[in-house]
Amino acid sequence: MAISRPLLFVLIGAVALLAVVMGMRVMGGGQAEEPQASAPTSAPTAATPSGQSSTNTPASRPARSRQPAAAKRAAEKAKGSDPQTPVLRAIAQRKVVVLFFGQYRGADDRATRRAVRAVGRRRDVAVFADSINDVSDYPRVASGLGIQQSPSTAVIDRQGRARVVEGFLDEGSLSQLVADARS
Repeated sequence: MAISRPLLFVLIGAVALLAVVMGMRVMGGGQAEEPQASAPTSAPTAATPSGQSSTNTPASRPARSRQPAAAKRAAEKAKGSDPQTPVLRAIAQRKVVVLFFGQYRGADDRATRRAVRAVGRRRDVAVFADSINDVSDYPRVASGLGIQQSPSTAVIDRQGRARVVEGFLDEGSLSQLVADARS
């Protein structure tokens, strides 16, 4: 028995549509209800046969809201933690400081971050890494560096002189910059 070509296309399309709909339901997409507020409700909880409450089911848990990066930074500043304090302390201790600013998803940024971590395993080298969006959190350190793009790596020698390299930096080049800063 042969199936006509138009009917075959309709059947394949229906199966593909069904697969997409089922995939969306499994992944939790396409929910029509709004996420619950983070305030706890005062509804009574039913006990399970093991004696535990059933409030830990995914449907009854309040939705976790992701805090934006700006809100997290504001919360850290409210706590009194200043990200430039450890950097200034390392400069005062006359250590070679490697200060890296980058993004988290860029290929050059990730490769440069690996090189910075590798250099950080050495003695007398203090390594600090932060997002390029947080350069303004380092006003006393980064104000004169002119950091404009991501990734940017600043190597500060023991006398407080800085050298900034913008763009990709491999481990060998960064090691050479650190060796020059030591001497």
